[in-house]
Amino acid sequence: MKTKNLNVVNNKLQLGKYPLESLASKYGTPLYVYDQLGIESKMDIFEDAFRSSKFKTCLVYASKAFLAPYFCNILNNRSWYQDATSIGDIYVMLESGFDASRIVYHGNNKKDSELEFAVKCGVGRIVVDNINELNRLIKICQKLNQKVDTLFRVNPGIEAHTHYYIQTSLLSSKFGESIFDLDLIKKIVEVYKHNEYVSLKGFHSHIGSQISDEKSFVENAKVMCEFTSNVSSLCNYPLTELNLGGGFGIKYLENDPDVNLKHMLSSIIETVEASGLSLEKLYIEPGRSVVGDSGLTLYTASYVKKTYGGKNYLFVDGGMTDNIRPALYNAAYTVENASNVSGEKDLKVDVVGRCCESGDIVAKDTYINDVKENDCIVVYSTGAYCHSMSSNYNSMLKPAVIFVDDDIHVVSRREELSDLMKLYEK
Repeated sequence: MKTKNLNVVNNKLQLGKYPLESLASKYGTPLYVYDQLGIESKMDIFEDAFRSSKFKTCLVYASKAFLAPYFCNILNNRSWYQDATSIGDIYVMLESGFDASRIVYHGNNKKDSELEFAVKCGVGRIVVDNINELNRLIKICQKLNQKVDTLFRVNPGIEAHTHYYIQTSLLSSKFGESIFDLDLIKKIVEVYKHNEYVSLKGFHSHIGSQISDEKSFVENAKVMCEFTSNVSSLCNYPLTELNLGGGFGIKYLENDPDVNLKHMLSSIIETVEASGLSLEKLYIEPGRSVVGDSGLTLYTASYVKKTYGGKNYLFVDGGMTDNIRPALYNAAYTVENASNVSGEKDLKVDVVGRCCESGDIVAKDTYINDVKENDCIVVYSTGAYCHSMSSNYNSMLKPAVIFVDDDIHVVSRREELSDLMKLYEK
């Protein structure tokens, strides 16, 4: 799980020319650290493998994984798209100078004020979740006298073998309308056909997250191509775009399955090309797979507490406020002592934080070598969803975020105590 530019020098972990210990010392811990060369290398794979001579391919970064103006600029410069799931996402992107025409706006329960904001800003595509939202969007467009291009989210009913909380295409999912409810689908297309303000460019689907088996993606591509072709023919309505969502997995533990991203992407392209579907644009929405395994979290070790019940706890100065995923759905991580890489990893511990919760666990039943007070502890593959889902629970301060290539870029400063009072009224 080491990032592309991470190596061992003098028994200590170093990112490029910067020892992790020195980064922790200068910027404080907890600290989110991104290997920028690793991220851009992953982006290269997507750009090289997800391309076709038959239609335009659009790489849409799923910003819920990690969003910051600095990274928006990287995406903008490489002509990537971004998806947004709230008015806040759109605002950050626009304030960063991101091209509004390359924003894809998602959400299963968008407010009218959010839809109006998106329409006024000229976002490239609004992904409509249901017929109720479609009718509300039409009224907004009529009021503003402004036309919008949309995709409509459908639920293909494909089961992705991942955690239940991050499966998104089960027939009981809150997202989209089922492809098996053809009467409703025909009704939706009729609404589009008889309204000049909204244009249906195609359908959107997303089957889940952290998927390592390409069979699920290939099956989704087959189903969605067939569904698009059938609806277009049945309703006599041209559909020129298809969005297959994201969900590409990464490795968190040594025994996690390898993810052959290049082959996975090529298989999706081959499947869509072989379907015979006439498309102008094919979208996918990678997020975790772009930034996840190029991100690290650094902590400072306090000590190992050995309990009467036989459990060993390694106390660190972070926890569930900077990484809620282990508490939320038992996410597992690889941990290493960045201050002392060599030696047998024969000490079994739960790495835990400082919050007043028994579930405040960074890594459970993990093995690590000898740890001394103030050692720098690194947790791998924390680049996705950790910063995005961080909180001020227990009035903890949010960590800084840095990107590292040849230089160090402070992407988000560490919160200070005064920041905690910004929203309160005395």
